[in-house]
Amino acid sequence: MQEVVLFVRPVPARAHTWLGHPMKRQTAIPLISLFSGPGGLDLGFRRAGFKTVLAIDSNKAAVETYNRNTRPAVAQQCDLNALQKETLISMLRKASPGQVPRGVIGGPPCQSFSLGNVRKKRHDRRSRQGLVFARLVQALNQEFGLDFFLFENVVGLRTSRHRNRFKAILRELRKAGFNLFVQELDCGAFGVPQRRRRLIVVGINRAKYPWVKFEFPIGSAQPATVRDVIGGLPRPTFYRRGLKPRDIPFHPNHWTMNPLSRKFRNGIFGNGRSFKKLDWKKPSYTVAYGNREIHVHPDGHRRLSVLEAMLLQGFPRTYQFRGTLSDQITQVSDAVPPALGEAIARAIKLSIYSPITVLQASLLGWFKQKQRRFPWRQTRDSFRVLLAEKLLQQTAATRAVVRAFREIVRRYPSWAALAEAPKQELKRIVAPLGFAYRAVELRHLARAIVQRHGGRVPPNLKSLLGLPGIGDYSARAVISFAFRQPFAVVDTNVARFLVRYFGLKLRLTQNPARDRRLQRIADAVVPPDASRDFNLAVLDLCASHCKARQPECNTCPVRAQCAYWNMNVRGAAVTLSRVSAGVTK
Repeated sequence: MQEVVLFVRPVPARAHTWLGHPMKRQTAIPLISLFSGPGGLDLGFRRAGFKTVLAIDSNKAAVETYNRNTRPAVAQQCDLNALQKETLISMLRKASPGQVPRGVIGGPPCQSFSLGNVRKKRHDRRSRQGLVFARLVQALNQEFGLDFFLFENVVGLRTSRHRNRFKAILRELRKAGFNLFVQELDCGAFGVPQRRRRLIVVGINRAKYPWVKFEFPIGSAQPATVRDVIGGLPRPTFYRRGLKPRDIPFHPNHWTMNPLSRKFRNGIFGNGRSFKKLDWKKPSYTVAYGNREIHVHPDGHRRLSVLEAMLLQGFPRTYQFRGTLSDQITQVSDAVPPALGEAIARAIKLSIYSPITVLQASLLGWFKQKQRRFPWRQTRDSFRVLLAEKLLQQTAATRAVVRAFREIVRRYPSWAALAEAPKQELKRIVAPLGFAYRAVELRHLARAIVQRHGGRVPPNLKSLLGLPGIGDYSARAVISFAFRQPFAVVDTNVARFLVRYFGLKLRLTQNPARDRRLQRIADAVVPPDASRDFNLAVLDLCASHCKARQPECNTCPVRAQCAYWNMNVRGAAVTLSRVSAGVTK
């Protein structure tokens, strides 16, 4: 299927529900931050339930600022242009052992694309950093299988001057494995006290979530005025050589340059870039300063302090920027307003994770009441679980399987005993199931487990797949059902459910258990802490409702969000009702 970059019209972001279902409380979702700056974007994501496990920026002062305001301190200074995949992976594993990142966020330096940059350099190094971001996203996705990324930049990147550069960035991000969604957002619509349009590209992993159509948030807030945010602050400290943060009263960042220009004395500023005076009753101009050209305070006697600029960006007053005065001005100018980051982060959760949470909760709740009862489900003993999987190969779970299972367990209660079982006796036991060759396969399997693994089922996928007669489905089933590891199982029934529920346009292979596309989707849906029950719930649902022929959709517990139900069954019912009412043309 050919990938298409979607320039979508934003729609109102739903609050904290998905189709009427409350969102389940989740642990923080881990992510990586590239070109992290002082941490504005990360702060917004943190407020929305994410956590940065590794942040990287080349600016020393920005890294110090990030670590001053975030616990644990996860930011590291590094030249991202020269960063290699192996080094990045090593940094991540060392910083966050055992945690797999789900997303990547970042805003590469954007001055070379800014509409306000009147001194553009032909070979500005910063113009290549969007491609650096794309290269690192691809490396991380190959290693960890990301869920999403967020790329933030100035709207000038879409102008005719930079269009080819932007297309190249999108092309590389698409090649990295993502469906792309592009939109310009105004920070003021999310309560930020300034008019600041930003270009946002959100990428959703198309292998794991091919059904997701990301919806950008629409902010409905009126931007606060300058007076709302910085009115009533005391007079700042003016810069002098040797001034230390501890010498600045009220707040370490409440300092600014000395007002030396005569314009501060005569009060005549005009509309020039270097002397834009703010209005108490209006939002601020865009907080983006060049060469320390901080906007003029509404009183007209001085420029804004770093603290005032920081508050106009939407940072909390408790935040503190580090570095020299120039360092701090650069950081606050380049920062992403946290409120914008939070709005996008919540939209990502609503688009990707909320539908999955609803499916998991609905299916597990139904399973708790309606699950089928079999003897191999009442145990975590790996011998019994694997034995059952062998008996169930190409066979429905019937009373005949239950009888064969119980007799084998009674007569040959271990792999060692099964390895010595008479061939003819095993054939007699499994004969009612058909496929009598399974008696021979069971003995071969038992002997391999005894010889290679000391009579114990190995608790890892690779070793299980190395056993005779064990395929992808059986191996994953044992890992999930016996060892409670977060593996999804995929057979013909599960494949049918996934295709119907998510409306997937996939041509299924003859053996769905080996279909890597379906396996990635199933792995993304299964809950890590309840994979056994979820996998069994899907199998039971397929047996009772999501059948190959004549599915019983009207009583299905998850039909409300099912694409098959909404497009076929429910849609047909609505059309029929309209025909009956005589309202169709």
